Amino acid sequence: MKITVTYFGKLTELTGMTSEELSIAEASVKGVKSALEQRYPSLKNSTYQIAENNSVLANEAHIQTRTLDIFPPFSGG
Repeated sequence: MKITVTYFGKLTELTGMTSEELSIAEASVKGVKSALEQRYPSLKNSTYQIAENNSVLANEAHIQTRTLDIFPPFSGG
């Protein structure tokens, strides 16, 4: 499955990209994280969240769309 991911904050520096298309084997958050960490090993030591349709997904969630946002940790204010 091919998906488009958009990176935000510190993750744009770690990946050197603002967005890209990825091929994933499994349509789940775990599948996305696996593909990202294989492509960018420095992400293994980073904390980040994956959002779909403006909602942060749990690690067990299945992907419903082909467009995801990848965020570093953030807090409200």
